Amino acid sequence: MRQALLIEDSPEYQLLVRVALADRFNVFVTANADEATKALSENDFDLILIDVGLPGKDGLALCQELRRDPKLVSTPILFVTGRRDPQDLVQGFEVGADDYIYKPFHPEELKVRIEARFKRAQGPAVHKDHFWKADLRFAIGKQRVTQTSGGRDRELDLTPNEFRILYHLAKNEGRTVTRSEILREVWGENLHVVERTVDKHICSLRRKLGSAAHYVASVPGSGYQFRAPVGALSAAAFGA
Repeated sequence: MRQALLIEDSPEYQLLVRVALADRFNVFVTANADEATKALSENDFDLILIDVGLPGKDGLALCQELRRDPKLVSTPILFVTGRRDPQDLVQGFEVGADDYIYKPFHPEELKVRIEARFKRAQGPAVHKDHFWKADLRFAIGKQRVTQTSGGRDRELDLTPNEFRILYHLAKNEGRTVTRSEILREVWGENLHVVERTVDKHICSLRRKLGSAAHYVASVPGSGYQFRAPVGALSAAAFGA
């Protein structure tokens, strides 16, 4: 059975989540960031659920910290919180969350949203684990991107959502991808995420791409395109 870590200080919601996920997850409960950090150092988890309004270090700061851990870069992290301010939702995705679920919630909604995240993360079967576009190498299974420049490789420090955005754009090179399409591809059909969340992720993505930032071009009034420069490195150059 899968292992889930719940970081929640409310006994009521601790019990609700445990009961809701009992048939699919062993749920380990912690009440604050310090307890969670200790649990993560001693165990491996397939899923992390975080309340934003934690005592001490809040959930946003904790999520940002967890995403810096290479072992957790692909672990689904979901916020389960009573905070409904749109800015909290935007910040949640900016720090690397995969979903944002409002309290109070129905147990079935929680289960469906979690299962949808796992299915989306698995994605369709691929014949090759690596995909090249220009000087970028996508390790699909690990959700990592490496840039080759001047004979040297540099791994980009992308969040899971940033990886999915860049991969989707690269697969559709030359085609304008709308913000609504990116929202569906990355966050799914049933998640209420504002379109400016996409713009914030693109801004962060360009910063991390560095010299390759211009690969992700804005199409005013429409969305974004991946535009690799003529003469850029390709898969053929590496014997792929």
